[in-house]
Amino acid sequence: MTNDPIAIIGMSARAAGVDTLAELWDMLSRGRRRFAPVPEDRWHGLEPGVDLPNPPTASLLERIDTFDARFFGIAPRMAAWMDPQHRMMLELAWHAVENAGLAPDRLDGEPIGVFVGTFLSDYRERINAHGLADGAAFPGGMTAFSANRVSYQFGWTGPSMVIDSACSSSLSALGIAVQGLQQGEYPMALVGTASVISNGFYANTAYRGGALSPTGDSVPFGPDRDGYVRGEGGACVLLKRLDEALADGDPVHAVIRAVGTAHNGRGGGLTGTDVESQVRLLSRTAAAAGRSVGELGYLEAHGSGTPSGDAVEVAALARALVDSGATAAAGPDGKVWVGSIKASIGHLEAAAGLMGVVKAALVLRHGRIPRIAGLTEADPRLPIEGTNVAIAVDDVPWPAGQAPRLAGINSFGLGGAVSHVLLEEPTTPLHQGEPGLHLFPLSGQDEDCLAEFARSLLAELDAPTAPGLPSLAWTLQTGRHDHRTRAVIAAAEPGELRSALSEVAAGKPAGIPESALAQAWLRGEAVDWASRWGGDRPPRSHLPGSPLRRRSHWYDRRPPAPVAW
Repeated sequence: MTNDPIAIIGMSARAAGVDTLAELWDMLSRGRRRFAPVPEDRWHGLEPGVDLPNPPTASLLERIDTFDARFFGIAPRMAAWMDPQHRMMLELAWHAVENAGLAPDRLDGEPIGVFVGTFLSDYRERINAHGLADGAAFPGGMTAFSANRVSYQFGWTGPSMVIDSACSSSLSALGIAVQGLQQGEYPMALVGTASVISNGFYANTAYRGGALSPTGDSVPFGPDRDGYVRGEGGACVLLKRLDEALADGDPVHAVIRAVGTAHNGRGGGLTGTDVESQVRLLSRTAAAAGRSVGELGYLEAHGSGTPSGDAVEVAALARALVDSGATAAAGPDGKVWVGSIKASIGHLEAAAGLMGVVKAALVLRHGRIPRIAGLTEADPRLPIEGTNVAIAVDDVPWPAGQAPRLAGINSFGLGGAVSHVLLEEPTTPLHQGEPGLHLFPLSGQDEDCLAEFARSLLAELDAPTAPGLPSLAWTLQTGRHDHRTRAVIAAAEPGELRSALSEVAAGKPAGIPESALAQAWLRGEAVDWASRWGGDRPPRSHLPGSPLRRRSHWYDRRPPAPVAW
């Protein structure tokens, strides 16, 4: 088996108050926390007998009943009985492919693998508790359809499977996908995960078992942490071998150098983990990549906020650094800086690990380690004194240097299945194409979607890693699904493009360029955009996903109340 590097060419994410990668980074960079009391009936069956000092608190999506069924060609009845986690997987998958600069409908029939990490099936339990049933719930409630529905929807013929290792499910799925890519079993793989909470059974047991925070205000690595706070959301990454991605002009968010998966054995007990198991995991994963733990600069920790769990994780990292022989780590000030996205959006359970991968990729992209939201001081009892480990209480600049920056991501399952990912920044600069006048085709389901997409492109242009205009034009022309409402902008420099996008974003009609190709596309005709470029085609760029028009779909037409953060 080879350990060839794997490129993350597309990503998508969704969480409380977050629907795009830009929104996720904005929340993290501002140190915001998205928590609110759980509305009545949101967790159907949550027993009032659970003795809590405060009302249950979580990081929840505003609504879990909405889905753009029409966009995916799914009948309303089928959508209503379909697990919201399956719905989210479809949306995240579509957006991850679009983010890679690929048109999803042009990949029909490709042997692309789909690997989904999953854990609970609250929707099925909620329906069953109400004593209801429908034929549409036959596929809608099956866990396997988290992956199988995606493969069917896109027409992909590669392996399609669900992996459950509790809270490490999504990184376990990532590990299997990476192995298959390295062995040449498929050309691309989509790894995804979604966690939506709509039933109270798990919370009833987890509160009683001491896993969940009774106060609902537990901050990872803080002195008053008392358990984890639940969260909802999901993420997807589209993967490809790095050499093939570069040859094909794919944009690269980050490079997976290795994924380590293991089990604690009896270490840490049935529902915990221990220092020795984590040290072995970190050291073996680094060795598999031909790297050292001392080359880490950042660790996106499991960091759940449990009193013993956080302390064990820090102790394991410190021990692994000593065992590596490094006198200093590769992060700022010679440290490995530790963060946890759970401080902002809670513990997403099956989706936690992959959301950590997305965050770590954004950290590498933006060159800054965000502070742990809500943490003013690290617990002084954590075993970090005299070590090369530091807790990110403040934002830490981490600019690129001579050596590629390396980040690690931990994810630990409740039953002892543990995973660790080594993520490296991409180092190969991409040619952005030649300057000049370019055509930028935009489309959406309707006028509102078109305006929303224009706004999202404006946000991309304002980012520090904005794509070059030739790359952006090429991606819009050849890497998008063509929706029915359309506009084309002709621009030769960023200010001109921003001005025109602002007009479309405001709902104003765009002018029609004097180009036969553009005019044919506006009429709905299929056109050969590549003919404008000849052999000098720039690489594709990362782009935001198509705006969706979500409507309520719920099995009994009485969905839970929206959440106000």
